[in-house]
Amino acid sequence: MKYSFSLLLLLLSLTTFAQVKPQKPRLNLKNFDVAERNPTDYEGNQLIHGNVVLEHNGDMLYCDSAVYYHDKNKAVVWSNVRLVSKDKNITAKKMEYDANTTIAKAWDNVQFRDATSSVDADFMEYNRTSEIAHALGNVVVRSPGNNIDTNEIFYNRKSETVTVPGNYKTIDKDGTIIEGKDAVYNVKDNGAVFNSEVYITSKDYLIYSRKMTTNEKTGLTTFRDYSKVTSRKDPTQFVITSNGDFNKITREVWLRDNSEIHYQGKTLKAKDIYANDKTGYGKATGNVTLDDPEQKMFIKGEFAEAFRSGIDSVYFTKDAYFVKAFEEDSLYVHADTLMAVRRHDKDSTEIVRAFHNARFYKSNVNGKTDSLVYKRTEGELEFHKDPLFFSGENQLSGKFIKGYLNPKTEKFDSVNILENAFAISKVDSLKDNEFNQVKGKDMTVYFYNDEIDFMRVIGNAVALSYMDDTDKKTKLKERMGIDVTYCGIIEVDVVGKEIETIACSVKANGKTYPESKFPEELRYLPDFKWRFAESLKSWKDIFITKP
Repeated sequence: MKYSFSLLLLLLSLTTFAQVKPQKPRLNLKNFDVAERNPTDYEGNQLIHGNVVLEHNGDMLYCDSAVYYHDKNKAVVWSNVRLVSKDKNITAKKMEYDANTTIAKAWDNVQFRDATSSVDADFMEYNRTSEIAHALGNVVVRSPGNNIDTNEIFYNRKSETVTVPGNYKTIDKDGTIIEGKDAVYNVKDNGAVFNSEVYITSKDYLIYSRKMTTNEKTGLTTFRDYSKVTSRKDPTQFVITSNGDFNKITREVWLRDNSEIHYQGKTLKAKDIYANDKTGYGKATGNVTLDDPEQKMFIKGEFAEAFRSGIDSVYFTKDAYFVKAFEEDSLYVHADTLMAVRRHDKDSTEIVRAFHNARFYKSNVNGKTDSLVYKRTEGELEFHKDPLFFSGENQLSGKFIKGYLNPKTEKFDSVNILENAFAISKVDSLKDNEFNQVKGKDMTVYFYNDEIDFMRVIGNAVALSYMDDTDKKTKLKERMGIDVTYCGIIEVDVVGKEIETIACSVKANGKTYPESKFPEELRYLPDFKWRFAESLKSWKDIFITKP
């Protein structure tokens, strides 16, 4: 029992010792000129005046007058109030300081100063332990990068952040104006997190964002909700994104989630976009579209690259196709690679080039070629390397074909075929060996009402035509003969798939054969190839592999 009783005393003494709380540092009165005490005033505590100095844990509190609550370890001071620490100070007309909580409450013309920032306000509560200042009323924050005007802030000296829960307005050192609500500023990095709508006006841009961050140290700006960045020099140039990054040091941009770039009346849209303003290089991936509503032009692909030098050029690949809308129909072009070009020295010059396995379709014409060039401003279409051109039931081919669109009617006026020009049409769909043929070195084909109307062939020209006459009563055709004409220059009228030689000059030579005596070796002119099965029946046929 004696042992148990001793153990109990030991446990009680340890418990009592554990319950003893450490004494908090006292608020010490260091100096004053006059003191007075009235038992009915200030709970019987001293009212002191003149050169009042109090000290708490190394911080000094200066004022003209004070009530020193000795038992409560606190003081209320006023007139020329200064709370001075090694790395900060607070001035005000009135302050209440509680040494137990280390909280200072200051009123009227409050000024907070430290090495990096200043805060002016009507009221401030500062916690010396957490080093957080809560300022209210006509708050003005000054830091190396920002000047903030608002009604409430929380300044955390440990994290060096200023939190603004309400409306605010800031003016950066470069004159940039920022207005919004709910933001956190980082004094150390001169950065900010804008958690709600923010409007930014700089010398170059107007920015609206629902959520964005900035960091002057890294130069990085991020957008994480709907945002619009507009050029002040040209308001028609702007970017729309909900997930993008911009580095103003490297001048690089990363845009994601189907962002849009609007410039010169055009709109570039893609799943992901990267651009470098210094090098002029950019790329886009995933459902990439370039839309030009003013010119009624549209380019689409799965991948695109852009380059800027003497010209602006954008390359499209992977199921890339181009559409130019006209009043009554549209021109469709597909190739392995499409390139849109705009020259700096000639603002009106806009070109679309299609490389490798190009196909095109318009309501009255279609075809294929290795490469194609469309010059919008000139209304020209060029077909390079093994071009095939189909119109109605006519097939045109040659080494090079160039078509001209009428700027008013937006229809083909003519087509020039250079070197080994060849025009073929099938006489009868039921007969596989009868073809009207016109051939020569060069050929010009003229259109009327969207149909081939006339051909002029220059150089080693030859025309082979099946001459049929239609009985007016029975509507049956009777073969009159097969005509073969050789000339330096041949002019041919075309009606549908029928041709008629109307002029032959320069070393003319020709003969009309009865069908029964027509030499079989003349049935096909040299280099004859009937490839009408390769003609396109609809615009979707431009895709070699259907999308």
